[in-house]
Amino acid sequence: MSDVWLDGTFVDENEAGVSIRDTGLLHGIGVFTTMRARDGVVVRIDQHLARIRESCETLLIPLLPKDEVILDAATSLLQRNGLGDARLRLTVTRGVTQNDPVHGLRIDPTTLLTAAPFEPYPAELIQKGMTVAVIDEYKLNPYDVQAGHKTLCYMSRLNSLNNAVKQGAGEALWFNVHNFLQSGSISNVFLVKTGRILTPPTNVELRDETVRAATAYPQSNVLPGITRAAVIDEARDDGIEVITKGLSIADLLDADEVFVTNSIMGVMPVSRIERRPVGNEKPGEITRRIAALIDA
Repeated sequence: MSDVWLDGTFVDENEAGVSIRDTGLLHGIGVFTTMRARDGVVVRIDQHLARIRESCETLLIPLLPKDEVILDAATSLLQRNGLGDARLRLTVTRGVTQNDPVHGLRIDPTTLLTAAPFEPYPAELIQKGMTVAVIDEYKLNPYDVQAGHKTLCYMSRLNSLNNAVKQGAGEALWFNVHNFLQSGSISNVFLVKTGRILTPPTNVELRDETVRAATAYPQSNVLPGITRAAVIDEARDDGIEVITKGLSIADLLDADEVFVTNSIMGVMPVSRIERRPVGNEKPGEITRRIAALIDA
C-alpha cells in the first residue's frame, strides 16, 4: 500500500480521510497542482509551489506548511513509496470552517500530497502527434473568480476530455465567451506560424500594454502552466520568437504546427484538429526542437 502526506503526517492511503464538513468536499473549494518526479527529484517544484500559493491567496485558501516543509515531504514520500519516476499531486482545500465566538471565523485547511508511479504517454503518440477536438457547446468565463486557477471544480473539463476521447482525440480545446482560444482541458496550447510561437496570454501577461493591445478581451482563463513557462523561456533563449496574444479559431486552423503542454505529457505534438491535418500531419520542426529543450 502507498503512503500519503496529510496535514503534516504520513499515513497509509487506505487510512487517510478528511472531515465530512471539508469545504473541498462540500463546495469544491480547493486548488491543486500535478508534478513530475525524475530520479527522486520533483521537477520545477519551486514554480509549482509559487503558483499554488498565489491561487490560495487569491481564493482565500490557507496553505500553512512552508515550501521547505512540502519539499521535504515530497522527497520523503517518494522514498517511502519506493518511487523514482513519479506523478505527485498537491491538493489544498479550505478545509473545515466554523464560527469561533471569540475570534470569529476559524479555518482549518486540508493539505494532501500523493505520489504514484509515473505512466508516460505512449511513445507512438509523441512520435506521430495527437488528435485534438474543439469544444463548441461550452465556453470559459474569464470573469469567474476561479479563472486562471487550477481548482477542484474540474467536472466540465473532464467531461469534455472524455467526450474527446470517445471521438478518438486525446485532448479538447476550449475557447472563452468571446470565442478566443484559451487552453486544453488539461493542457496549455501553442501554435507555430512562420517560425514564431504563439500562445494565449495569462492574466499576468495581459497587464503588459503590448499584449493587451493584441488581445480582444480584458481577462483570461489561461492557467500559468509550469511547463508553459518553461517552453517560453527555453524558446526565447534558443532564439525563437514567442508572442502572447488573442488567438481565434482561424489562427488555430491556419497554424503550421500545434502542440500542447503540461507537467506529465511535457510537449505533445498535435497532428490533427478533429479531421483537419496540422501541417504535414507530423510533429513539426519547432515542436520537436522545443520538446528536446524541455527534456534536456
